[in-house]
Amino acid sequence: MPGTHQLADLLQALKERSGRSYSALAQRTGLSRSSVHRYCQGLTVPASFGVVERIARVCGAERDELDRLYAAWVRAAAEEPEVPEVEVPGPEVPEAAVPEPEVPEAAVSEPEVPEPEPRVREPQLPDPQAPDPEEPQPPSLDAKPPRRTSPLLAAALALTLITLAALAYATFAPTPKSPPKPQAQGPAQQLSGPDWHMAPQKLDPAYFGMTMNTDTGQTPDFRVGGLRLWDGETRWGQVEPERGEFEWSVLERLVEGAERADLPVLFTFGGTPGWAAPDSPRTLYTDGTRTAPPDDLADWDRFVTAVVTRYQGRIAAYELWDNVGASSHYSGDMRTLAEMVRRAARIIERIDPRAAVACPSFGGLWEREGQELLREFARTGAYDVCDAAAMKLHPRRADGPPEEIVDLARTVQDDILYGEGVGITLWNTGPGRDIVTRPALDARRAQDYAVRFYLAGLLARRAELSRMYFYSWGGTRVPLVVQAVGGAPTEAGRRIGRLQEWISGTRITSCGRGERVGLPKGVHECRFVRGNGKEWRAVRWTRSGTATTELEPGVSRLHHLDGTSEPARPGERIVYGETPVLVEYGAP
Repeated sequence: MPGTHQLADLLQALKERSGRSYSALAQRTGLSRSSVHRYCQGLTVPASFGVVERIARVCGAERDELDRLYAAWVRAAAEEPEVPEVEVPGPEVPEAAVPEPEVPEAAVSEPEVPEPEPRVREPQLPDPQAPDPEEPQPPSLDAKPPRRTSPLLAAALALTLITLAALAYATFAPTPKSPPKPQAQGPAQQLSGPDWHMAPQKLDPAYFGMTMNTDTGQTPDFRVGGLRLWDGETRWGQVEPERGEFEWSVLERLVEGAERADLPVLFTFGGTPGWAAPDSPRTLYTDGTRTAPPDDLADWDRFVTAVVTRYQGRIAAYELWDNVGASSHYSGDMRTLAEMVRRAARIIERIDPRAAVACPSFGGLWEREGQELLREFARTGAYDVCDAAAMKLHPRRADGPPEEIVDLARTVQDDILYGEGVGITLWNTGPGRDIVTRPALDARRAQDYAVRFYLAGLLARRAELSRMYFYSWGGTRVPLVVQAVGGAPTEAGRRIGRLQEWISGTRITSCGRGERVGLPKGVHECRFVRGNGKEWRAVRWTRSGTATTELEPGVSRLHHLDGTSEPARPGERIVYGETPVLVEYGAP
C-alpha cells in the first residue's frame, strides 16, 4: 500500500529526527506506546488526521511537513480495507484496569520476552565467551478497534461465545490432581538468519557521537554525527560558581563550535557547586564540585532553567547526570535523583519541548552493585519522563573486545529494565571513570577498536541501543586517542570517519554472525542496502582471530579501512579478521 508506507516513512523520519522514543511520544501525545509504534511502522492507519498531527507536532514538524503528512494520510486512509467486525457487549471495565499491550519499537525483529516471575531474581552477568542467545519469534500485531453491530446480533454472539467457552473449559481445563508431566529436554532448535532484521532504515547521523574533552570549541577533523559535552569544563559548579552568577564563556564557545560544524549537542549535567552542597564529598575534579545533590533542589531548578532558556533550540538533548554508580560522580540516593530528573524534564518540556531528555547515565554495570542501583532507580518510575536511558556500556576491561558491549546492553535492557517494566531506548555515553588508568592500546588494536565500537552498537540494536558516544575527542589521557587538540587525527580517528563514508546513503537492514547468515563461525556482519535495494553491502569482521571463505555470487568490490579498494569476483578466497572490511554487491 503506497500511501500507508509513505505515511509510515514520514512519521518514522520525524521520530528519528526528534530523538524521542515511542514511550516519550506516547506520553506527550496521550496515545498508547503500541499505537504510536503501529502508526510509525505502517501496521495501521490512524482513523483521523488529528492523531497524525499530534505525533508530528511533538516531533517538531514544520508546516510543509504537515502538508505532506496530510496528503499521505488521505491516500493511506483510502487504502484501508473495510473489514466488518462485531463487538460483544459485556460489563464495563475502567480503562485503567485493562492496560494496552506494549509492542516493542523494533517489533519486526525483537523476540517476545515473557513477564518476569514475581520472585526476586538474582542478576545474571553475561559471559563474553558464550554465544549470544538467538530467539527469533513472529511479531505481535494489534488488531483494529471493533465496530459496533446491532444489539440482537451482539447478544446472540455473546451467548454463543459464553457457551463455547464453558464447553472448552469443561473439556480442556486441567485438574489439580493431574498436573501435566514435564517433557524431557531435547536438543536446541537449529536456527538460521541474522540476530535481528528490519525494513531498510537510514541510520540517524547522531548515532556516531563523540564526547568532547576540550574547552576550545574546536571539533573533530574527521566525520562524526553529534557532540556530547563533558570533561570540557562545563560542570554545574563551573558554569554557576556562585549562586545566581553564571560564567557562560566556555559553554558558549563549545556550542558555537558545534554550530559551525552543524553537529547536534548533548549537554551533560553534573558536578554540584560547593556552595549548593557544602558538606558533600568532593568530586575527583579540582574545581571544588561535589558529588551529592544540592541541599535545596530549588537551586537545581534555577540552574536547569537558566541553561535551557539560554540554549533553547541550540542544544538538542540533555543528559541529566553523568556516571551514577561511581562515588566520584554521584553520592546521593535514587529517590532524590529521580526527583531531580522529574523536575528537569518538566522544565525542559516547558521551555524547549523539541529537546530530548536522557535519564542519568549509570556505570559499574558489569558488577552486581551497579546493576542493583540501576534496578532501584528504575523502580522510581523516573524513566517515564525521559526519551532515552544513558548508560556506560563498555567491555569488562578497557582493552577487551568491543563486542562485549552487546552482552552488557542485553543484560541492561532484558534482565534489568524489562524486568522492572521499563521500555526505553539506550544511549551509550562512554566508559567508566577508570578508563584513564588503563594502558594505551597499540596502533593496530586502537584502529580496530575505534571502528568496532560503533559496529558493536549496531549489533546491539535489538537491545534498543540507538546512540554511541565515543570517549573521547581532544584529550590524550585515554588508551585510545583519535585526535589531540591542535593535531591531526590519528589513523583510528580517520577510520571512524571512513566507516561512516562506507554506509553514507545506505539503509541498514540486519546484523548477524556465523553459519546462521552463511558465513564462517565467528564472523560478524551488518548489511546495508542502497537505492531500490538491488545494490547492497556488508561490513564483516571477527571478534578475534581470522576465518577464510569464498565470496558469494553478486560480489563486485572490496573496500578496506586504509582507504584502498579492489574489484572482487565470486569464488575468490577472502580472509576476514579483526579489522572490518566492506564487501559490495550489485552494480560496481
